[in-house]
Amino acid sequence: MQMTTDAREWLDATVRRILARHPLGDPERSGVTYEIMSHLHAAGEARATAAGRGEVTREDLQLALLDAGGEERLVAAFVDPVAKPLERVLFWRRAGAFAIDVLLLGIALSFLHNLLTAALQPFLGGPTLAAEVTDEGLWGLFPWGFHDSKLPLALQATIAVASGALVMGYFTWLEGLDGRSLGKRALAVRVMRVDGQPVTVREAFLRNLAKLQPFVLILDTLVMVLAFRKEKQRVSDRIADTIVVRT
Repeated sequence: MQMTTDAREWLDATVRRILARHPLGDPERSGVTYEIMSHLHAAGEARATAAGRGEVTREDLQLALLDAGGEERLVAAFVDPVAKPLERVLFWRRAGAFAIDVLLLGIALSFLHNLLTAALQPFLGGPTLAAEVTDEGLWGLFPWGFHDSKLPLALQATIAVASGALVMGYFTWLEGLDGRSLGKRALAVRVMRVDGQPVTVREAFLRNLAKLQPFVLILDTLVMVLAFRKEKQRVSDRIADTIVVRT
């Protein structure tokens, strides 16, 4: 029996919320997702049939969840048997994931820099900076940007701002969506809130602000290793109330 669009959206969101609080590998997560959805859909279908309806509604699924004992009972039945103990990640695996992300971002940034240069250089004329000022000044402030002293200053600034926006957009969107950048996905780590809830876009943005400036990121990481080794949180993680765990 088919579900209404509202019912399908509610079921997807509910199952994602339930599973986001638990460290599961991708195969286990896929299996548990299927089992929980099938269980709730079958119970909702029984309710719809008893009511003489041809579609499963959101209310049918919500009542089916209550009949099953709520989210905690579903977790105990389907998730706990395959869940692994929560293991926070300190440094090396996180560093490896970041290295992969930097490699991928380098490719994207190279394309962005060339595109902006080709599109805007004819329109953004004006003064340039001396090479030594460019390298030591703008590079220090906007390390993700492409700083060529032969380019107009306005174009260099535009590239720097666009590059920073791309970097923040990459980490914020992917971590806000699934708790994992592509590097984290490759090395089986995930960002989550300390209370076990999925990371929101706001929290992903806050914890990644340090990545705009390598010196700040290095300092943030050193503080974690020296002062927050037990918690395994960077200062930015503590501000955002997030942790990084193995999946």
